[in-house]
Amino acid sequence: MQPPPVAVASCAVAFKEWAGVCDALLAGRQSILLRKGGIREGPGPGAFVPEHAEFWLYPTAVHQAQQGLRHPVEPAAPPPAGPGGSLAIRALARVELIGFIRDEAALSALEAFHVLTPETIHTRFHYRRPGLWVLGTRIWRREPPWTILATAEHAGCKTWVQLEEALPTAGLVPVLDDDAWTGYLRRLRSVLAPSFSL
Repeated sequence: MQPPPVAVASCAVAFKEWAGVCDALLAGRQSILLRKGGIREGPGPGAFVPEHAEFWLYPTAVHQAQQGLRHPVEPAAPPPAGPGGSLAIRALARVELIGFIRDEAALSALEAFHVLTPETIHTRFHYRRPGLWVLGTRIWRREPPWTILATAEHAGCKTWVQLEEALPTAGLVPVLDDDAWTGYLRRLRSVLAPSFSL
């Protein structure tokens, strides 16, 4: 049986995330991305839409601390510390569910879906104003990975990175098969009672 295809033939956009989180997503140990906002607010009250529904994962060590992850592991290929280094792009992500956590008591129910420490989650929840967006994100693996050059434009605290060229998505394999992913979404919906979903 052929693996389910992604919706785009190529992609030139990447999402910067801690390298340890990228590793967990690739291993199937995490299935969500957690955001405070700041990507794009939608037209209605509380509406939130990521600027891109599909994107490559761009691993970074910026702001990543060992205490931020439960059971952190040393990545096989640490991301470059600055421009000029090579970077392995191993995964494409697609956001398939969006929900919002308003009640701090619900945060513990998310532990099965991520590898961040409780301290990290609570800090993000309370940053500026209470609440946390949760993006149910399916991952496709690229083997061998694409190798790109980190540039000055990629550096800094930014969410989205525009790549020098679009990378083809042919040959990607889902980390979780259809049955496993459907089960993940079902459990995630039961925790989130999402405001809306894609």
